[in-house]
Amino acid sequence: MIKNYEIFKANDLSILDLFKLSIQKTIKKKYKKFNGDLSQIHKFIKKKNINQIRLDAFNNLNNNLDWMKLLKKICLDNLVKKLGPDIMVQTKLNLSIQIPNDETSVLDMHSDCWSADSPFQLNVWIPMTNAFSSNSMFIIDSNKSLKYFKELSKSGKNQKLIKPKVTDFVNVNYGKYLIFNPSLLHGNIKNKTSQTRVSLNIRFKSYFSPEPS
Repeated sequence: MIKNYEIFKANDLSILDLFKLSIQKTIKKKYKKFNGDLSQIHKFIKKKNINQIRLDAFNNLNNNLDWMKLLKKICLDNLVKKLGPDIMVQTKLNLSIQIPNDETSVLDMHSDCWSADSPFQLNVWIPMTNAFSSNSMFIIDSNKSLKYFKELSKSGKNQKLIKPKVTDFVNVNYGKYLIFNPSLLHGNIKNKTSQTRVSLNIRFKSYFSPEPS
């Protein structure tokens, strides 16, 4: 298992481009003036319409793209090294769009285990744009996350959450992807950069790893 996170280069960039093209086509269909640059979506789509275009792109990816087969070519070898050959995958590929200064896209600090996900799973996070600074996500390392969990278990109530530092934000350029342990505290803040971040994420686990009680 991965203790914190690791960044890998996609095995085949042309495969990654197919995901990107699917999103671009969905946007272009509704917004004719869109220039194809996903990092500049906010210049063509109003904030109130972002979630609808995200849902449209989500449906197009999941219904019209053989995404499981494509993901195998991008990252399966590294997943097998971490989880073994008997791998289960989430039924839907998730899509996130975080435009600049959009408070509605903030995902507060959390651990996936809090929502009954398995602590033995791994998340694959694939940016469709360069992800950096506040338009990216943050991951709190294992030592700090465990310290918070211990404090929480002793008190029985929420303590003040750890405030993410600049160094906690992951920098992942398009063409690379991140595998991380979702039990760790992670999330995002309001995007204060001038670029939109678009990313895919999906969960994997070994068929033989325990399920949460």
